Amino acid sequence: MDIHILFHVPKGLEFIAVKDIEASLSHETILKNTKYSWETRTGRIHLHCTVDSLLQLKDYLVNRVQLLCIYSVTLVASESVVPADIFAEIQPTYDFIINQSKQALWSSVIDEKNDAVTFRATFTKERVKHKAPSQSMAGCAGFGFNTVSPFESWKAKMTEYQYNIIGILYQTSDSTILSRFTDHSNKDAVILLLGVELPLKDPKQRNRLYYGRTSMNPAIAYCLVKLADPKPGQLVLDMCCGTGTIPIEGASLYKDTFWLGAEIREDTLTEKAQGNLLHCNFKNMDLMLGDGRKMCYRPGVIDTIISDWPWGIRENSYSQIKAMYPKFMKQMWIALKTYGKAYIVTQGHKIMTYVLKYDWCESMWNTDEIIPIGIGGLDVYLYILSKKPNPSIVPQDIYNHVHPLSLKA
Repeated sequence: MDIHILFHVPKGLEFIAVKDIEASLSHETILKNTKYSWETRTGRIHLHCTVDSLLQLKDYLVNRVQLLCIYSVTLVASESVVPADIFAEIQPTYDFIINQSKQALWSSVIDEKNDAVTFRATFTKERVKHKAPSQSMAGCAGFGFNTVSPFESWKAKMTEYQYNIIGILYQTSDSTILSRFTDHSNKDAVILLLGVELPLKDPKQRNRLYYGRTSMNPAIAYCLVKLADPKPGQLVLDMCCGTGTIPIEGASLYKDTFWLGAEIREDTLTEKAQGNLLHCNFKNMDLMLGDGRKMCYRPGVIDTIISDWPWGIRENSYSQIKAMYPKFMKQMWIALKTYGKAYIVTQGHKIMTYVLKYDWCESMWNTDEIIPIGIGGLDVYLYILSKKPNPSIVPQDIYNHVHPLSLKA
């Protein structure tokens, strides 16, 4: 049986996620003839393979393998190109979705025998502009599905449903994907994908009981620590740890490293981050109350810094963040070992560009890479910086915000 599996992963970090998925799904007796394809900044990784049993595949993906870099998994029932003349109008687009849903091979991805089953339909337009609202498109996909035997008796239910029918409109320039269609010469073609989402455990609940409105999704944190790939015995710091997601994911994955989370907000640290750490009971992680503008570590003791810095109106005003970032850069340089690296996530691309152009900052840091990623539908950036050992320009105030104890031999 030929199967098309769609993995939803953090946007911009597909190159990390695909390696992790490929390593995790190495069970040759279940997945055969595997072929992966993906594009950067899409949040999608496609896997085409053959399996002997759909039930065995579902059990393997849901219960027997850990996929920590993903948001969700969809088994694809149909994938088709929407003709340009149809896509230009609202009602023809609705009719096309309904017809494709009726013709989709739902029985190839759903093996449910019970008649008393509930479902809902959701639809996403991934960077594809169309006048029709996603809710209406979801209704079309669900209506078409509900007319197919043996799913006519299934009841639509928005909460506590058993199956989630997925619809996606997207564009791609991936020749591997386009080659599956009869007319694949038009790289601006819009593709309609229909499938069913597997009932995986919500990744937001992984390794934590508490999280806030700015807490990082564990899948993103997992990809970041995989990218940093610390070595045994190293010390990794998250200087703005919030509820502790990054150090928790790191401590879970890299047992031979030590992870330290610092947070300036006492209630967040003591109630949420500490509660999550007690829940996980990791021995290679600790938390401390700390201000990234005035860190109290001995110079050159941290191997790597991975941190999601404050950004956006939920954190502080633009002027406050603009004043904060230069201090962060100076404090990181002091705390890191020679040639140590910092992996910084922020939406403040304008501020970071401004700060990195300071003469003293250029003297202290190499900007190895700037990777656009997506968080919550927003365009965010991952800055990978490496410490220069001997800066030619040292700001006069660089040690003004260092705790006195950290300067002692």
